[in-house]
Amino acid sequence: MKLIRFKEINSTNTYLKENYNSLDNLTVVVANHQTMGKGRLGRTWIDNDDLLFSILIKDGIEKATDYSLLIASTIIKVLDKYNPTVKWPNDIMIGDKKICGILLEAVTKEKIKCVVIGIGINVNTTSFPDDLRVKASSLKLISNESINKEELLTTIINKFNEEYNKYLNKESDYILNISNHFYLNNKKVSFYYQGKDCEGIVLGISNNGELIVDYNSQELYLKSGEVTLEETYKK
Repeated sequence: MKLIRFKEINSTNTYLKENYNSLDNLTVVVANHQTMGKGRLGRTWIDNDDLLFSILIKDGIEKATDYSLLIASTIIKVLDKYNPTVKWPNDIMIGDKKICGILLEAVTKEKIKCVVIGIGINVNTTSFPDDLRVKASSLKLISNESINKEELLTTIINKFNEEYNKYLNKESDYILNISNHFYLNNKKVSFYYQGKDCEGIVLGISNNGELIVDYNSQELYLKSGEVTLEETYKK
């Protein structure tokens, strides 16, 4: 996996989307700081002493949305000693605090040309804005130890390379791993479905990576584009 480094860049995801044609499959871009870091649903990613990187996928993108959960499964394997869980579809939690966000984007020109996986992990940050303090934490705050970001990055990209090849060979256990580390099991969630606001209880995750929700005694299978989860953090 080729590694490209920046001290500062607008967005590692944007760089890969703009340059994918000239880059190899599995190119990784890492930055110390992003001036226009992006989160899901148009939110801004505020970084401090974090690990910020993106991975370019050009091969095996027939089911592009699988990669959000594939990288999540990879990261929870790497962070196993912290007992992480996945808050579907794109957050990794330790306890009830968000530790990592994932942003999946694609370049489409008649068909999908590439997928870009953006990852932001709160590593050594010790202070968060008031509106994030109840929701977010860092590996340093949890472990009371400074974390070597280079070692963590190397471990994650090596593990992802292994998991990616298993995925291409249809040998991956990523759905089972997510299911065994699923933050939302039995939690009440609010979501937008078929034009209206709804509430239901999460039953789990399907073999296709969909969220299974009990809604008025009916099982709904929700894709990430159909649902926004709210009020799932403890306050």
